[in-house]
Amino acid sequence: MAEIKAAIFDFDGTLVDSEHYHYNSWVEVLKDYGAELDYDFYIKTYAGTPSPINAKAIIEQFDLPISREDLTYKRERMAEKLVKESEVEFMPYAIETLDLFKEKGIPIYLVTGSPRNNVEFLLEKTGIVKYFEFEITRTDVKNSKPDPESYLTAIEKIDLPKENMIVFEDTRTGVASAKAAGLECLAIQGNPNLIENVKAADQIFKDLQEATQYLEKEGRI
Repeated sequence: MAEIKAAIFDFDGTLVDSEHYHYNSWVEVLKDYGAELDYDFYIKTYAGTPSPINAKAIIEQFDLPISREDLTYKRERMAEKLVKESEVEFMPYAIETLDLFKEKGIPIYLVTGSPRNNVEFLLEKTGIVKYFEFEITRTDVKNSKPDPESYLTAIEKIDLPKENMIVFEDTRTGVASAKAAGLECLAIQGNPNLIENVKAADQIFKDLQEATQYLEKEGRI
């Protein structure tokens, strides 16, 4: 296997434990329509998918009298409010993993399905903006995950052979996006009930530490 010269990370659920903000923002918005969204169903079905895609599906699921654009706007404003009011926690070994790649001189990049304003706020709030060479968000592309456009854009900007890149993702849509772009993808999924969602990944690990230990053992970093 090729040496890793570029590490590309998803954001929500891979580096930052933010899926509960996304879920709670949907819960709050849906209260106005008397609709209740089950957490386990949300995680299995909607986690990691950009808001406009989820909004369309949720409107159909609950037969809501609102446009996709308006529901997306309400959901994202609610998510911003919840994030600003709360402490943000990292996923296990996130900082240690970023430090490891930085110490080894391997550039780090961010590819996320979240909008740029939310991502920039969280990067500054958590202090991890310093790790990334650049960030590609939903705002920067026409078609976000699971479409490969985000990762294809990253490949073009990084300007290295694909075999020298590695992607870390945690959801079905993220893995699908990376694989459709022709990239090697390691899924980070510690929930046994969600392993099936990321089975298309090249390897599946319970956390980032296990993934980096694998790469070190293989002599790739």
